[in-house]
Amino acid sequence: MFDKDKYTASENFWTTKKLNAFSFALLLPLYIIGSAVYLLTQDYANIFATFFKITFLLEIIILAVGIFAMLAVAILVKAIILSVFSEGGIDSIKLKIIKETQKPYCSLTEPVKVREYQFSLAAYIFLMGFVPYIIALITGDFIFIFASFVCVYFTAADIILFLCLCREKSSSYIIDFDGVMLYRIYEECVGRDDPGAPLGD
Repeated sequence: MFDKDKYTASENFWTTKKLNAFSFALLLPLYIIGSAVYLLTQDYANIFATFFKITFLLEIIILAVGIFAMLAVAILVKAIILSVFSEGGIDSIKLKIIKETQKPYCSLTEPVKVREYQFSLAAYIFLMGFVPYIIALITGDFIFIFASFVCVYFTAADIILFLCLCREKSSSYIIDFDGVMLYRIYEECVGRDDPGAPLGD
């Protein structure tokens, strides 16, 4: 059971500008590598044929719906995983829209272990970042590649948060408020009987 008195808390805050800069630095190489792999494994005739299909506009509409459906499933899976690890279960999960990025997100109302939280992030990143791209490579349709890039965009902040948490101790806890933009780490107090007292020399 988590006991706040045994931990020291530190908050981490990212401005929208900083988050966007890091997201761009992360997504650009991913898009370049993803495009290169696609171009090297597909027939160019199929790529150009995508834009001249009679059903082109219909495919875009269907894929837009599919992207939001995939997003809903990925967030639901993440929420379920977090509810399993949290003491309050599903009541510990809040679904919200982060106003700075206009992205849907599920946040916590109680701390969970850092590695458990990373596991939920990994599941979300896999569903949104890898599954659509794998489907795109299998189908070979450029529309699906574009859709997979949109899906990856929704995972940028989660990938950044996942990497940030790699430096945290496995015994620490995390509670998030706006995902990578604002979260609190609870690190176990070591070497003192009174967690609220200052450390000695």
